[in-house]
Amino acid sequence: MKNALAIFAAVLLLSSCAATSKSAKKGAAGKKGAAGSSSDVDGPRLDYAKGEDMGETDIRVGNYAAAPELGNIYFEYDQYGLSPTATDILRDNLAYLKQHPEFTVLVEGHADEKGTGEYNLALGQKRAKTVREYYTRAGLPAAQVGTISYGKEKPDCTGDYDACGPKNRRAVTLVAAKK
Repeated sequence: MKNALAIFAAVLLLSSCAATSKSAKKGAAGKKGAAGSSSDVDGPRLDYAKGEDMGETDIRVGNYAAAPELGNIYFEYDQYGLSPTATDILRDNLAYLKQHPEFTVLVEGHADEKGTGEYNLALGQKRAKTVREYYTRAGLPAAQVGTISYGKEKPDCTGDYDACGPKNRRAVTLVAAKK
């Protein structure tokens, strides 16, 4: 009886390890999961149309940079919907991006310091995806536009929350030359 119990426990342990390994691979491969899942807290994630996630090193290799012609999009507290002002800025951004098809686009999503790291990564991703959806629905090729969330990890402003919070709730459009 003890041997059967020991064998059962060993099989259970091994099967749980295999399931964890498969789950981790799914998260790393960008498969759909709940916002705020454990794969969201591992750090910044790049999401292209293919659903592939890339690490920060891959993003740096892409040499993404801000273009002065591209405006930032700001969001209300705990929101990821576009305001009329944001839509106007996106319209101008889109015109610039359509004039420069040689660029690939990376949309960074950011959040203010309130909330957990996991929650803010998910919120930043929703903000980035909202901007990406605007661009792709308006005609940019989906494979040309990626998203990444930094949550609250890369604030634009530090200090007094009342002054800095609104500046940190943003989506930033960056560009790089296609390879």
